[in-house]
Amino acid sequence: MRCFLLIISILCAINTALADSLDIQLKASKIQLGESLEFECVYPSYLNKPKSILTLHLWVEDLNRLKTWKFRYPIAGGKAIGSIKIDSSMKEGAYALHFLVQQSPLSIYGSINNFIKKDSVISMILSSGKEIIMDDIKTDEQGNFRINKYIFEDSVNFIFTPKQKKKGKTDALNISLITPVDSVFKAEVSKTLVVQIGKKSIELPKATEIVFDPFKFRNDNTIPEVVVYGHRKSKEEMFNEKYATDLYKREDEKIISGFENFTMIGYTTVLDYLNDRIPGLRILQSTVKPSKSLFTMSDTKTDNSENEELYWSFAYRSSNEANLFIDEILVEPEQFISFPMSDIAIIKIIPPPFIGGWGSNPFAILIYSNRQEFKSTTNKHSFTVNGYTPAQWIIKY
Repeated sequence: MRCFLLIISILCAINTALADSLDIQLKASKIQLGESLEFECVYPSYLNKPKSILTLHLWVEDLNRLKTWKFRYPIAGGKAIGSIKIDSSMKEGAYALHFLVQQSPLSIYGSINNFIKKDSVISMILSSGKEIIMDDIKTDEQGNFRINKYIFEDSVNFIFTPKQKKKGKTDALNISLITPVDSVFKAEVSKTLVVQIGKKSIELPKATEIVFDPFKFRNDNTIPEVVVYGHRKSKEEMFNEKYATDLYKREDEKIISGFENFTMIGYTTVLDYLNDRIPGLRILQSTVKPSKSLFTMSDTKTDNSENEELYWSFAYRSSNEANLFIDEILVEPEQFISFPMSDIAIIKIIPPPFIGGWGSNPFAILIYSNRQEFKSTTNKHSFTVNGYTPAQWIIKY
C-alpha cells in the first residue's frame, strides 16, 4: 500500500510540474466588456526543441452557464501570443481559461478512396481569399498522403485534382481528409487560469479547484464561430427516425454518426473505438469470467498452450450487463466485433435500464448498417479546413 501511494504521489508531482512548466502571462485577470483578453504562452525549451511548431489550444469556459469556446494558436520558437476582444454581448462572471499544448502542428492526412496508379501524384490548390497556391502531392502505394505543417489563419479551401488531365468526370478523385488537431487528443502540457469579465466584483474560484472536463467541449464549433438561425436535420437524425423502432429509441440515448466520421480511422474494431469515445463505458477482455456477463468469446492461443476462453465484460454507468445489437438483432461479440466499420451508419448507446434487453439492469449498444439511400453518390475533392485563430479575434456570446 505504501508503494502504491508513493507511485501516486510521484505521478501527481510529475503532472504538477508539467502544468507549472507552461508559463502563461495575462495582461489582466479582470477584463471589462470591450477590452481584450491578451495572453502570452511560453513553452519551455527543455520539453521540446525551440524550433518545432506545436499547437496551443485555448478553451474558454463560462463557469456559471456551462458555455464554452475553442481557439487554437501555433507555438513557434516556444511562444504563442493572442488577443481576444470581449464583445459587449458577453455575460459578466467567472471564466476558466484552459491552455492545452498538443505536440503537433496543423497537419492534414488524406487518402484517395478510388485510387489508381496514375494518381500517385495529384495537384492541390490552397485558396484563402485572393491567394491561390498550387502544389503537387505524392501518395504512397495505397493512395494515402500527408500535408505537413501548414500555418494559416481562419479557414481555407483545399481542392484536389488529378495530375492526369485525361481522367474522366466519372473517375474524379474521391478523397477523405482528417486533421489530428480537430480530433480527440491528449494534452502534453496543460494549465488552467481563472479571469473575471465585467465590472461586478466577485470571488473567483481557485484554478486548482476546477475540474477540467474535455467532454463539455465536444459539441462546440471550431473557429470561426458560425451562428445558425435554423435547424436542418442531420443524416444521423434522419436515419434514426426512419430505421430505429420505438423500442430502441430513448431521449437519453447517445448516438455516434458513422457518416464521414474520420475519427474511426485507426481503430481495428468498433469495441476499441467505443472504449475511447464514450465517457463511462468500459470494455475489457480477460480469461477470468466476470461475476455478471451475458457474452463470452472463445479464442485459440498461438503459444501452443491450452486453449482458454476469453470473456468480454462491459460496464456502463450502473450496469455491467450489455446487450449487443446489429440492425436491432441481438448478436454475440464475435459478430459485433467483426462488423466492418466502413459500413456503419450510426452507433447507439442506450443507458440502463434498457427494457428491450436481457438482464436485471441491462444497457444496449446498437450498430445500424448503412443504407443505399444514405450513401454519398458524389465524388469528394473539395474541403474547407479550419486553421489557427487570428492573432486578434472577437469573442461573442
